Amino acid sequence: MAIEVSDLFHLYRVEGEMVPALRGLSLQVPSGEICVIRGPNGSGKSTLVEILSGGLQPSAGRVSVTGSLRLLRQQGNILPELTVGEYLSLASQNVDSLLGDWDLAELRDARMATISSGNAQLVAAIAVLASEPAVLLADEPAASLSIAASENLYQRMTDYCRSKNITLLLVTHDQAAEAFADRVVRISDGRIGEEWQPGTSEKTVIDKHGWLRIPPSFAVEFPALTEIKLLTDSLELVGLAPKLATNKFLKREVKQELVRIECQDLATGFNNEAVFNSVSFTAFSGSLTAIHGGAGSGKTTVLRTITGQQDIWSGKLDVTGEVKFFEQVVEGLLSVQEAGASPEWIARLGLEDYANRPMNRLSGGQRQKSLLAIALSSISEILLLDEPTNALDVENRDLIMQILGEQSARTIIFTTNDSDISQHADQVVLLTSSERV
Repeated sequence: MAIEVSDLFHLYRVEGEMVPALRGLSLQVPSGEICVIRGPNGSGKSTLVEILSGGLQPSAGRVSVTGSLRLLRQQGNILPELTVGEYLSLASQNVDSLLGDWDLAELRDARMATISSGNAQLVAAIAVLASEPAVLLADEPAASLSIAASENLYQRMTDYCRSKNITLLLVTHDQAAEAFADRVVRISDGRIGEEWQPGTSEKTVIDKHGWLRIPPSFAVEFPALTEIKLLTDSLELVGLAPKLATNKFLKREVKQELVRIECQDLATGFNNEAVFNSVSFTAFSGSLTAIHGGAGSGKTTVLRTITGQQDIWSGKLDVTGEVKFFEQVVEGLLSVQEAGASPEWIARLGLEDYANRPMNRLSGGQRQKSLLAIALSSISEILLLDEPTNALDVENRDLIMQILGEQSARTIIFTTNDSDISQHADQVVLLTSSERV
């Protein structure tokens, strides 16, 4: 076995209390297998990855990884001071060939700090694959990419790993990744809940302690008192009730009275190379605007231009009101409460249990919600949010969009590469993507 995990527990100490992240998880991954690990935010996926990579010591249980191992994180893989070519040269001497194969040759001399988050993630993936490890752990490797680009990355990664007999543990909440796996495993509440092969029905895992989890496809009301009846050839659960469907996204009405942001034919770029040439939109008070596009299309640069962090080459920009820009960066040693989030938003975003935990000890989804709680706790009339949903599962993604849609007293502009998300905005500014995968 390339990976063997047995009865794995991990507890975090928070304010003198021990909080479980993994609760007796057991998993075996044979050499050369492509195993996709799915699960909701906070289920223990990232904790498992950190333990397998040696970044964390388990509280109990046994862990074995055979052969060389590399880790591709959701973010933070890059060395910002290096150029793309210099970064790739750390893993391979065939830099030009690698960039040509991925159609990214024009990025060779660009500094890693200046390219888009999506392209940075692609470069990191190229470097990790080029090192040809025996085991590759990939934690949400496509979180910064569009749907089409994500699937293309999954295809490239899995094809390469199969050709080199590399064991790949692909950790994600993205259902599209399943199609490229040999096996799919779902983690819930720190345990293995379900397991199946692509194209087959999900099998619920019942461990030696008799623990049984209701599949997420069964929308039922919790908590519930349930009577379990053992029949001749089946079990019957009595007392569960279906959860009633609700309309999460209400129709918004924006009064076009006060213009907060007006962009007309904006153009900007880096080192005499344009990022975008003509961006125009008007954001009224209380409106919700989505800047939609793939990696490298300039979504984040639009937000930085609005805040004055990026010079304008040409065009017109008028901003009325205080602007706060919240990127995907948090102070790791601070808790969400210490970073300024109000009790109201901590509760609304389901962060009460994590309010005093340093944010570098949270899962990717919990950090993303923490950042939004901090943003919403500010008093600014205009909020700029960079990819506020890209680390979230479907349930939390819908919660975020519902909350953003309710903010009628603010003007909110957010970036996204997800067309399902952008459709809930009052207007969509579509940027032509320079993303190539």
